[in-house]
Formats: sequence, structure tokens, C-alpha cells
Amino acid sequence: MVEGIALGTIDILGTRIELLKILISIAIVAVGVVIARLVRIPVSYFLTKYAPQAAPLASKVVFWVIVGIAALSAIGNLGVELTGVLLAGGIAGIIIGFAVQSTVANLFSGLFMQIDRAFRIGDAIEVAEMNVAGIVTDITAFSVVLRRFDGVYVRIPNEKIFTSQVRNFGRNVARRVEITVGIAYKEDMSKAIEVIKGIVNDDPRILAVPEPRIMVWELGSSSVNINVWCWVPTQEFFNVRGELVKKIKEALDANGIEIPFQQVTVWFGDKGKDLGERERLRLPSLNEQ
Repeated sequence: MVEGIALGTIDILGTRIELLKILISIAIVAVGVVIARLVRIPVSYFLTKYAPQAAPLASKVVFWVIVGIAALSAIGNLGVELTGVLLAGGIAGIIIGFAVQSTVANLFSGLFMQIDRAFRIGDAIEVAEMNVAGIVTDITAFSVVLRRFDGVYVRIPNEKIFTSQVRNFGRNVARRVEITVGIAYKEDMSKAIEVIKGIVNDDPRILAVPEPRIMVWELGSSSVNINVWCWVPTQEFFNVRGELVKKIKEALDANGIEIPFQQVTVWFGDKGKDLGERERLRLPSLNEQ
């Protein structure tokens, strides 16, 4: 409430303030608002281009930070002691900072993720550390929403994703199908490879470049393992892989090539053999009793 005006000064609530300082303070606030609006335009443009989800909130934060700085400068110009205000504001800031640190971390993580562009809405991803995989349905300033492959929706904070290893299954236009086929040791490996190669070459969805590769990979405990590598369009990955496994099994059966079950041979040695014979000799007497 203004109580009086004299000699270019104004008395506000018992404090005499020069009218010129008041005008200068008003001008500082006005200039601050103009600068804040000018700065918000390129910031909003940049974030809309690289981080559209975070652009509205971030541009508002930039605007009000600049206006707040201008307001503090205007109050200081009036001669108001800001030490107590800043001290109280600092303490309040620390308290608020601890309370919203997760929110701020998620906000900045979301901003950095938008700039990094590791994935987009519609991509199939896996967050390795959390053992969660699914389709990205939404990216907000604070979290990412995934629709898992079983249809369940999961909301993951941006900070968790930003600090985790993320596998993007849909980023590349093609994916490699990997299949391991085990055949019996008695079978002809070259014949098996030719049979598998015929199945692979007959599928029009399998890319010619990179060229499919079929080779004997390892000698397993119960089978000779043949690895099949071929590239397919990403959207056809699951269909091609499932059909290839089925067709390879049917083709090997049709050509009389055995796919063995896992086998374990236990050898007791000579002493074990004698012990086994003695135990077998005792069995009839035990059964008769």
C-alpha cells in the first residue's frame, strides 16, 4: 500500500524506494520476459526436431528460469536484501531437489534418449538389465511404455532405460536367422548340408546378400551340429525361422537322415563290470526271497 510520494521516492510498507529504481526494475522484468520468449523459440525448435516428447516442458522450464533470474535482478535493484531470501530459497531448493531428484533424472534421461534416438515408437526392443522386451508404444518426458510380447503393458522410467543396455530388434531392415541342426555321427554330413541348402534356397524370403551359410560347426556329445545362417527382412524373422525349422526336420526325415536324441554312455571299467555281474547274479535270489 502506497502511503506517500515525495521528491522522486515512494514509501511502500515503510520502505522508501526511489521511483527511478522502480522504473528500472520494471524494465528489467520486461526485458527478461522478451529475452525468455526469444530464447524459447530456438530451444523449442531444436527440441521439437530431436526430442519432440520433451519439447513443451523443456521450453517452459527455460522460459521461467530466465524470467525468474530477471525478477531476482529487479528485486536486487530495488535495494532489497536478498541474502535471507537466497538462503531460504537454497534450503528449500535442496529439500525440493531431494524430493524430485528421480523426476529430474527421468526428465533429463528422456531428453538425452530423444537426442540419441536409440529407438522409436513401434520398435521392438529389449531392456537387458530388466529382462523386459516388447514393442515401444509411447515415449514421454518421464517414462517409456512397452507392450510386452504377451500383451502386458509395462511403464519403465527413462533413467532405468538410459542407464541400461537396450537391444533394438527392429532398427535394421534385415535380421539373421540362426538354426543349429544335429545329425547322427553315422550320417553323411555333406548330404545333410545339401538337403538343408535346398530348403534355404527354395524360400524366396531369404536374402541372397548376405549369402546364406551352412556349415559343420561342432562335434556335440550326441550329434554332429550343423549351423544355418541366413538373412531375412526383419518383419519376416519369426515366420521364416519357424517354417525353416519345420521344413528342415521334414526334409531330413524324408532323406533318411537321423536327428538323434541326446545319449549318455556310462562305463564302469573292469571292476565295475565284475561288480555289475555279481549284482545281477544276486538278483534272482533276492526276488525269490
